[in-house]
Amino acid sequence: MKTSHASALRYCMATALSLAVLGCGGGESSVAPAGGGGSGGAGQAGGALVLPGLSFVASAFGFYYPADPETGLNGFNLDDRVSSGDSPAAGECAHDDFVGPDQEPGIDYGFLTIINNPDLREDGKHVFGGFHEGQLVDGVISGAVRNGSMTILLNVQGLDDAQNDDEVTVQIFGSEDSPALGTDNAVLSSATLSVHPDSRFHSEKVQGSVVDGVLIAGPIDLRFPVDIMIVQDEILIHDSWLRIALGDGNFDGTVSGYWDVANIRDIIGVPTTDNGNAANFTIEQFEAGMAAFADGNYDTDTGLCNSFSTMFRFRGLKAFIVTESGPGGAGGSDGSGGTGPIPTPLDQCINDADQAALEAIATDDQSGAAVVGMIAGECPLDACTAELGGVLSDSSEAARNALGDCISQCISDRTGLSAGCTGCYGSIAACSTAFCVAPCLPPNSGSPECASCALENCIDINACTGL
Repeated sequence: MKTSHASALRYCMATALSLAVLGCGGGESSVAPAGGGGSGGAGQAGGALVLPGLSFVASAFGFYYPADPETGLNGFNLDDRVSSGDSPAAGECAHDDFVGPDQEPGIDYGFLTIINNPDLREDGKHVFGGFHEGQLVDGVISGAVRNGSMTILLNVQGLDDAQNDDEVTVQIFGSEDSPALGTDNAVLSSATLSVHPDSRFHSEKVQGSVVDGVLIAGPIDLRFPVDIMIVQDEILIHDSWLRIALGDGNFDGTVSGYWDVANIRDIIGVPTTDNGNAANFTIEQFEAGMAAFADGNYDTDTGLCNSFSTMFRFRGLKAFIVTESGPGGAGGSDGSGGTGPIPTPLDQCINDADQAALEAIATDDQSGAAVVGMIAGECPLDACTAELGGVLSDSSEAARNALGDCISQCISDRTGLSAGCTGCYGSIAACSTAFCVAPCLPPNSGSPECASCALENCIDINACTGL
């Protein structure tokens, strides 16, 4: 890296961080802040807001395929019954439940009888082979969460302890946005995605708890729009329960709930059989299988069940979820309206652990936040040179995310701050690198353009850290 670029990089990040972190961003600017009015009158704040708490975008979603279901499924007893195919209780269809990991009875996963159905066609293929792992239906659903055909977002609020917390709030959304993908077609972390504008694709907020790092929440109804090849419809999994293990910037687990036969027919049965028998089965075989094996929502008139208990694998990566808070403010008579602020995660550093860490690194001359700002300016050249080179040659979102994550980890290693807190600094440092090196090259290092670049292009670090 040329010395002039290194100098500019240190300066532009130091400028951006010092202006924000030290609260020195006051005064006039050549560009009005988003949502602000012109000189003739004050504008009203507006635009998009980033949901607080932990947010994720689904990186994988599809049928759960247990290696050996007879040894135990880590699912749920959705109907609060222990069912037996030999002696069904009144008001239920004959079916056998599974046992849990500790051999607890009553675990529901009726759709597994379709997936593992042994019946063969005349050509030797399984009748319901299209539901097998890696086959048509599984591949289409799995791909949908990556290509934007069925984007799923998860938000967790009120989490005080990621290992054990007896009260958190969970909400799940559909989205019209597509996740950011890497060159390997895998979902990338730290992207910003908007909730679906139709509130029907927003679940209700439900209470949950975390025990030993595993979040359990429900019951919750999940509705997502799907636009998958030959299917434009909605998927509804109702009376669902969520079990996910929370990791560092990711989660891995399952969703269990009821999927109505009518919805399965609309999404899978008719479209596939009407298009060249794409899923192997005929519509008659589909209807017969649904009638024989459905295990939920018993209909007293027909004696049949109208839904399947189903388990889906569910994995995700950290993201920023944006929700609309109203239009940008209108300006005064001599100015124009704003477009709303750049989406920013909120209050990531105000928890007790991060406050203690900031106090520990503070000096007589500098606050803890100021020390972190200095470290953030040093990390790109000290610990993240490969990622830095990537951003300087390619300012794509993937490259910025990689640099931001590296800087965040570097700061955490040196300060003990949480990943959520240092992510604010990593994000603005990576953004500054991508967009503000040019205006900060000498002899413009002290120019207003250099000083304001990060404030105009990147997150609001004050709001992000909460400091």
